[in-house]
Amino acid sequence: MKFFSTWWRNATEILSNRSDPHHIRVLADWYWKGILLFTFVAVALVFTYGLFGLTRILSGLSGALDTSAPPPPALDRAGLNAAVSAFDARKAEFEALKTNRSGDVQDPSI
Repeated sequence: MKFFSTWWRNATEILSNRSDPHHIRVLADWYWKGILLFTFVAVALVFTYGLFGLTRILSGLSGALDTSAPPPPALDRAGLNAAVSAFDARKAEFEALKTNRSGDVQDPSI
């Protein structure tokens, strides 16, 4: 506890006489050490977070795959036909709007 009271007394003396060049040097030294400490803590936290994320991903990769059933089909015929018909409808609408330029369509930004 004596260390803290001595440090506090020195800190108040340095802050009260901060126009003195010797005290400015001490304040600058404290500032520099504070920046270094903050940077070290930030880098350590980022490294720890990255390490935690890596271990979480690696532990998820170690799970066994279920190979008893065949995989679901990547594309089904009904979904493909629905997508093609939607593209055809959009193409027909685009062609109709391109040939029939009416003033009915308003600017959406207004």
